Amino acid sequence: MIKVLHVYPKNDSLTTRFIHLLMDRIESKATNNADEFKRLCREWQPDIIHQHGSVDIKRHADARWVVSPNGLQSSFDDCYAVIARSHLEADALRDLGGKRIEVIMNPLVTKQVDIDETAKKMMKVYQKVMNSCPYDLFDEATKTSLPVILKAGIHGDKRWVEHEIPIPSITQPRQLFIFASLEGICPLLDKGLSVLGMTPLPHEPFVCYLPENYAIPSSTEGANIVNMLDDIHRHGITFIRLVNIYQALISDSHDDEELLDKVEENDYNELFVSVLQIIKEQLHLDEGFFPCAPENNSLTKKLRADLQNHLRL
Repeated sequence: MIKVLHVYPKNDSLTTRFIHLLMDRIESKATNNADEFKRLCREWQPDIIHQHGSVDIKRHADARWVVSPNGLQSSFDDCYAVIARSHLEADALRDLGGKRIEVIMNPLVTKQVDIDETAKKMMKVYQKVMNSCPYDLFDEATKTSLPVILKAGIHGDKRWVEHEIPIPSITQPRQLFIFASLEGICPLLDKGLSVLGMTPLPHEPFVCYLPENYAIPSSTEGANIVNMLDDIHRHGITFIRLVNIYQALISDSHDDEELLDKVEENDYNELFVSVLQIIKEQLHLDEGFFPCAPENNSLTKKLRADLQNHLRL
């Protein structure tokens, strides 16, 4: 169940009525009071905060924000979605630089829709918001399980992760599937689950918001490691590229001395040792496969942040 907290301005009877009609169809809470807002955020911990119009309430960083501007003029680029009441309002918001704009008409101001249709469209937006950047929603059990499952998939043998078994059961299968799909590692994750004898993930259609120009990365398995490092240097770090480098490091055709010479020739020494550290953390690569010592330096810190943030809006 998605927990939605509506916040709205005082003395706005139309918005108040509209929110309460929504609440009859979508389980949620609402407030127009700053102190009550803080209490609900603390005690109820909403997944989404839906702001309607202008409110005297500061943003709560732990929840995902959706805004219905109701005439406000702004790009709202720090929100997950912006809900316009008409196509005309949507065009005006786009002119201001707004993104992720959805048009959902208010049945109290137009007879083109009814409240049931509006509530269904609103729920689809909320679900789309919750499907976005799934890594941020992972609980500790999911974060702990992910590298073990991927490592089992890479090796195709659970003996490689025996010291890490049993792992927690998958409590967030849908979020994990969405994450794996967006990272291009779904087949590997499926294989790892099969190797470990765990329940397969549900392959269900989903929609989400993605960063502008984001493209799901594809595998370059079989390419040489220097080319993969060049890809990270040019396009950023991704889980699938970490997997590909791991696969290359454990291949029979791999030669450490030749690799290190090529890394140095291309001036990727610092990048390589940082990537090795990230692979150690995210995929639990055994030390015996390291051609040189990984390093936890400033570049490693940046790569770690980039890996966690590249699906964020």
